[in-house]
Amino acid sequence: MANDHDANLPSDIYSNRSWFQKFRVSFRGLWLGVTGTQSPKSINSFIVHVPMALVVLMLGVLIGLDSISIALLLLCIGTVLTAELFNSSLESLAKAITDQTNQHVANALDIASGAVLLMSLMASIVGALILGIPILQMWAQ
Repeated sequence: MANDHDANLPSDIYSNRSWFQKFRVSFRGLWLGVTGTQSPKSINSFIVHVPMALVVLMLGVLIGLDSISIALLLLCIGTVLTAELFNSSLESLAKAITDQTNQHVANALDIASGAVLLMSLMASIVGALILGIPILQMWAQ
């Protein structure tokens, strides 16, 4: 049985990092998630999410949304992008576990993908409510 303080345990390797190392690894993970770790044939979802997020934010600024509304849009955008990062990490882990068809792995990947879809739909509804009312008011004038 391994000692709780065994330096060879992966948890010890990762927990004994300096703050600088932790941030460096975190930024590396963010970079890998944004740029994609998939095969050249697959499409990175950030190619869709980031331009849409920029359009939503620019539209919010153009129509003069208040800071709370912009903050809510940013929160929704950040949540969708975070969900996408979790999904990408599971896809990468699944590739490391097996290259064979495995129903449990497939189910986990589908659930993660469903989580991204759900978050994207909810963010779209929030965005439509926040942006829609001022746009309709401007259009009615």
